[in-house]
Amino acid sequence: MTENDREPLVEGITAAIVGVTDFGPHLELFRDVLGYEVAGEGVVPGSVAGPLWGSGPADVEVMALAAAGAGTGRIHLVRVPEPLAPAQPPHNLDVGLVGIDMYARDIEAAHAGFAASGRAWTTAPTTYGVSVGDREVQVTQGVCPAPDGTVVVFVQPAAVRGTEAWAADPARPYTELTSVVCHVPDPDSEVAFWGPDGLGMAVWYDVVFSAPGFDEVAGLPPGTEMRLAFLAGEKTARIEVTSAATEHRVDRRATQRPARSLGHSGWSVRTRDLEAALESVRATGGTVTASPAETDDPLHGRALVAAADTPNGIAVTLWQPRG
Repeated sequence: MTENDREPLVEGITAAIVGVTDFGPHLELFRDVLGYEVAGEGVVPGSVAGPLWGSGPADVEVMALAAAGAGTGRIHLVRVPEPLAPAQPPHNLDVGLVGIDMYARDIEAAHAGFAASGRAWTTAPTTYGVSVGDREVQVTQGVCPAPDGTVVVFVQPAAVRGTEAWAADPARPYTELTSVVCHVPDPDSEVAFWGPDGLGMAVWYDVVFSAPGFDEVAGLPPGTEMRLAFLAGEKTARIEVTSAATEHRVDRRATQRPARSLGHSGWSVRTRDLEAALESVRATGGTVTASPAETDDPLHGRALVAAADTPNGIAVTLWQPRG
């Protein structure tokens, strides 16, 4: 068996971690409008959360949101009483975590429905093409601001990739999270960390492209060349690693920490073998920031949890279920 033939250590991004001031506004959007359900709520004990996330001795209030019962592509809401910085939506040229993406069945209808209810999108649905090999992949996206500086990107692709939510309920208008986005200074190291020789996700494509429609939807200067590496596991969410060939803006990584920051502040990733995953983290330039600990909480169930930073400083909570 070659290195690339080994069983992947992770199946995708289990959940985006989103720091919240209050759960209510997020429930109004994700539950009441987008159809997510509360899959778990309660606390992560301070004895676990403190060492794991550096959040101190207090218990951390949390809530897990799922679409049509999907076990992955979830949203982990984490209440942050004293955030490191005020809430601010990241720009696509900022360094760190950017948007959380989901499919919309009819993006024009979604945009109109949001507008009718008084929720204005930052960017209306816009179509652009990404050249992948000898073909061009057409994508239509629109950007919607969410509470606490969270950025939700609605996507209507020409070719839909697998989603658990639509497999369970094909008529529902929105899916679980289909991808999460980061913008980093060293995309090669990030791809190696998550890819076949790292945690085991497949590189579906890795391209440099420029498109007027993408400049518009992403708020980029005209003609910006963007590298986009799209990594996928067996399940959602997938990872979009981006890096623009232009000056990067605000470095947000120090204020994007789970349980200490508002908005998109980390990724939660289930693994079949935590010890092997942490070995991979170290071998591919990442840093283990919290050693394994036992927990039984609403986000992870009964599990062994640890924390790491990717080579580009993205915060990752790794966990292995314990029966």
